[in-house]
Amino acid sequence: MKQRKWNGLLTVWSVIGGFIGFIIGEIMLAEWEGTMHETLLMGLYFGQFALVVGLCCLLAEVISPQLNGRSWRLRYARDGWKLLVPATLLLLFAAGVLFQFIYGLQLGNRDKPQDYVLLIDMSESMKTTDPEKQSIQAAQALIRKLDDRKRVAIYTFNEQPSQIYPLTQLKDAGTREQIAAKLNTIGAPVGRTDIGRALTEAMEHMEKERVPNRRAAVILISDGFSEVDKAKVLTPYRLQQTQVHTIGIDSTEKEGIQLLQSIAVETGGTFHDVKRVEGITGAFDQIYQNGKRWHLMNERVDTAASNEYRGLLRVALILLIGAMLGLSLGVVFDNRYLAKSFAIGGAVAGLIAGILLETGLQGSEAPFLVRGFADMVLAFVLSLSTLLVAVGDPNAGSGAGLRRGGGGTRRGQLEQGESRGRSKDGLPVRKQFR
Repeated sequence: MKQRKWNGLLTVWSVIGGFIGFIIGEIMLAEWEGTMHETLLMGLYFGQFALVVGLCCLLAEVISPQLNGRSWRLRYARDGWKLLVPATLLLLFAAGVLFQFIYGLQLGNRDKPQDYVLLIDMSESMKTTDPEKQSIQAAQALIRKLDDRKRVAIYTFNEQPSQIYPLTQLKDAGTREQIAAKLNTIGAPVGRTDIGRALTEAMEHMEKERVPNRRAAVILISDGFSEVDKAKVLTPYRLQQTQVHTIGIDSTEKEGIQLLQSIAVETGGTFHDVKRVEGITGAFDQIYQNGKRWHLMNERVDTAASNEYRGLLRVALILLIGAMLGLSLGVVFDNRYLAKSFAIGGAVAGLIAGILLETGLQGSEAPFLVRGFADMVLAFVLSLSTLLVAVGDPNAGSGAGLRRGGGGTRRGQLEQGESRGRSKDGLPVRKQFR
């Protein structure tokens, strides 16, 4: 016989767990978005979210065992603590990695930029952070690697941007060497940093020299911080679907690092904290080879922004995340009837959360609010799974446990023996468990 159950305490704690998981997730995104590969980042995001929600649900059921019954708390709750980490953190980490890989998979090189604009900081502070002008040497190495179809422009900047070379097609080795030689004429660093002005100048040049069906990207190298009206400066980049990849040299300049990271994230680019100038060449290589990056919990940009396939894929993958989160709760409770109910309920919760993310993130000025709402809805609807999907009676079938099927579990046998007033050895008992 199936019946609908509900644990009000579990619902409250599940929502609390969803909120805590959201806060931890936002800290992760703030610290690692743009620096950590997005597959690993999404694995950690969903893994920790599942762990926190699972922990809260287990605590609620231990305190008030409305779904599993009192005998579960007495005999089997301790098994839930052993299963908690592998069933939630590890399972959803693996799912997050796999689903992000699928979501970010790109076939071919259609989305890779054909035009690159390099913005190299030449303010006074670069005398200390880059005394040997290794940023210039890295730019020369990149120019020599780009194929004949690419165009490149180079600017240096302090409080005033200066064009070293306009957008020029690298049609042969001679052109590459000519541009590389021009970089050797750059003077000594001087003045203050104005990143916003450099980005504006670069966009004006790209719009002037733009060729239809050619994507462009900016690579910005800096060691400092400047006040930037990001809403004004970055709006043209979003409209033109132009990524800004940023490279921070001096990691002790916290405000500068945060600025560069936010510029990259808001334009769909990547941020590289090289700490030492020797790492700039490696950062250039990663930018050139990897191209576009975005993940399941953030806005899509560039050519994927209005891609209906990507939108449907995001919803489908978040649905599967919800189903696996529900399944993980069933594993923690060691109850296949609850596992079925929570998996179905989790799929419904994931579907709703996926739709909220897909419709809310695109063009949102506060994506963290969209993520927070979706996370809370996912946790709330998940907690109602046993109301949405009736739960089977473990005493009516072959047992409730996940680990022992077929002939029945020890839990099912004990509970049935107790209901008949007999011990597990078949002998009468004077007192039943209540």
